[in-house]
Amino acid sequence: MKKIIGLLVLVLALAAFAACGNNEQEVEDITLTLWHWDTNMQAQYEVIFEEFYRQTGYRVVQQIVPWADYWTNLASSLEAGEGPDIMWMDHLNAVTYMPSGLLLNLNDFYLDMSGFHRSLYDPFIYNGSLYGVAVFFDTIALFYNKDIFDEAGVPHPPLRGWTWDDFREAAIALTLESGGEVIRYGASFQTHLQTGTNNFIRQNGGEFINADGSAFNFDTPEALEAIQFWHGLIWEDGVALNPADPAWTNFFLNDLSAMEIHGMWRVAPKYEHLGDRLGIAHLPMRVQEANTVHSTAHAVNANTNHLEIVQQFMEFSTSSDLGNLFAPVLMPAHNDSQRLWFDNFPGLRTLSVFTEALDIARPLPVAAQNAGTVWALIGAELSRVYQLPEITMEDLAEISANTNAVINE
Repeated sequence: MKKIIGLLVLVLALAAFAACGNNEQEVEDITLTLWHWDTNMQAQYEVIFEEFYRQTGYRVVQQIVPWADYWTNLASSLEAGEGPDIMWMDHLNAVTYMPSGLLLNLNDFYLDMSGFHRSLYDPFIYNGSLYGVAVFFDTIALFYNKDIFDEAGVPHPPLRGWTWDDFREAAIALTLESGGEVIRYGASFQTHLQTGTNNFIRQNGGEFINADGSAFNFDTPEALEAIQFWHGLIWEDGVALNPADPAWTNFFLNDLSAMEIHGMWRVAPKYEHLGDRLGIAHLPMRVQEANTVHSTAHAVNANTNHLEIVQQFMEFSTSSDLGNLFAPVLMPAHNDSQRLWFDNFPGLRTLSVFTEALDIARPLPVAAQNAGTVWALIGAELSRVYQLPEITMEDLAEISANTNAVINE
């Protein structure tokens, strides 16, 4: 009898061992997929995935889908019940995906979002539920060429507190002409919402989108005054480069523009060209400071087959561990990791303007419906009116009407 019992114990032990072995094999075979569009993150994501594997024992693989194809491919795959476990999601598309049922509601994960500025994850909340964890972001700043300022005897902009009038006065002084033609512009800026007109209108105390994104109203006194001011720098003062110029992005890099208003994603090429000659300051203001923030998040496929592992990855996404590993390439969303991004540009000492801007910035103004089409339409309409000899309230009313017609289609 003792021999039989002993044999039975041995058999059960071997069975348990085999079961454990099979379970380990199953764990090793489970691999999450993540889609994104940025080739600059390809190598860094491999580092991120190795750290996640070290912490959890689970593998993740990436698929880079070019931006031109990303949203079409993502929509078709998710609608078919397929697609990646985890994906990049931005503000502009989140408004479409969150109510669709294609993204997983993350509330049941009880994620700790205390390490993030509210403006970075607000765009990924719908009806009180969280649908994405921001992983990187960008804000807007004033870039300037220190050498051109010094050669012209113009004081550098302060880190904060410059007004539109200060900006205009400097642009006039920095513009250089020869033979009746401008050979160096004092300033350059874009007209679209993210880096330009959204900030201009809000800096002038105006608003143009209602709380739920269902209507845009550009025909207000504040908006008209703001757009006319920046339009005047181009056509009346002649000190700002026409934003429609196809070579616009190269002027500042080639010392043909003394100042440029642009986004954080342009720091790297500007630093590469100018080095320590590059200066960065907060945006100039009129009646108040204003800025625009855009963040990209990790979102989850509602049909993922690996819910528990995905939860671990999303918890990892809320940590400074992931933020620290984003920093060599992109500005991390996690508060504790952001200063590491500064280390990529050792000669620049005012990069904090991009993180300080979070306190005054608002997320992209996105329409509640047909957001991508609306965004493209507004960009085209603003480009058009900035080319007019003068801008009237009727011109802005036309933008409002055209925009709201598309929202309500």
